[in-house]
Amino acid sequence: MNAFENLNDSIWYDRYNFSANHLQKGKIVSIDGVVDQDTYNPSLCEYDDQKVLAFRLEDRESDIFNVGHYHPSICFATENAGGWKVSTDIAAFDMLEDPSFMEAKLHSERCLVFGGVRAKLLVDEKLQVNTELYKGKSLVDIEREPFAIIKGMKDERLCQLPDGRFLLCKRPLDKEGLGYVAIHIIDSLSDLVSINTTISLPVAELRGLYDDDLVGINNIYIFDDKNGLTWVGLLGHIAILDEDKTKHYAATTHKIKLDDLINGRSNDMKPTVIAIRSCFEDGPQKNDKLGDVVFPGSLEKIGDNKYRLWAGLSDARIGVIDLIDPFRLNTN
Repeated sequence: MNAFENLNDSIWYDRYNFSANHLQKGKIVSIDGVVDQDTYNPSLCEYDDQKVLAFRLEDRESDIFNVGHYHPSICFATENAGGWKVSTDIAAFDMLEDPSFMEAKLHSERCLVFGGVRAKLLVDEKLQVNTELYKGKSLVDIEREPFAIIKGMKDERLCQLPDGRFLLCKRPLDKEGLGYVAIHIIDSLSDLVSINTTISLPVAELRGLYDDDLVGINNIYIFDDKNGLTWVGLLGHIAILDEDKTKHYAATTHKIKLDDLINGRSNDMKPTVIAIRSCFEDGPQKNDKLGDVVFPGSLEKIGDNKYRLWAGLSDARIGVIDLIDPFRLNTN
């Protein structure tokens, strides 16, 4: 029996009417070349007909609040006939967490934008987190100095719109805390440098159904449905913290018509839960507070309206699960 079966499934059924009965069990993905370390929080890059999997690599004991034992890195793997293997062509990014990718056209040139989070514990025990963005023609030659640093913010996500502007999902640092996502449209990536002071009001906000739900976005997709309408699909997560500080994370999706988003007609973008921890096979966990965690990274299209979800499991492993209609395209 899966050790996580029914562990906290009632939370997601009661709040979001989610049941995993219709899903085949997801699998844990091993990375050849990794020895005695945890691999988790993956992001799949599909660029120039090549697939590269970025993932967080870390010792089980690594902890930001224990400086002597904190050492994350982002590493990369490529797929061959035997499975996924650590790439010898793409150097790791030391002391970065939680990768993300975006394809963009900048100054008429196509490029890849890679992001990661750099965290630091300050002398007053406060946590400083910045999202760093790097660019290059490919991952092999990606620049090693960030072209933009979003200060004080973690896991921001970007996507270029058909008109050349950028959709930005960020988690505001204000009196409401980090419990929701603000969606902005910015003219260029240079706007990210002054994001905290000059960025315009959001065109939409995402929140959970309950006040104690913490919402985050992990990836952004632009797609057309069978009727020719263009949609923005958001892959994200909802986090709930128990009274005993145990964390519960579920993978979610949101969708909205692009025209409605651009024109501020967001109305209702309720989250749809698509996967929870018991949807995947058993595996280790970083500690006893993180067993019920799914941290989604990417949706890989593998067929007509069929996707493979890549996700971090319990801050210790990479998992995949195949899903039909995760954006609920057939329920418009």
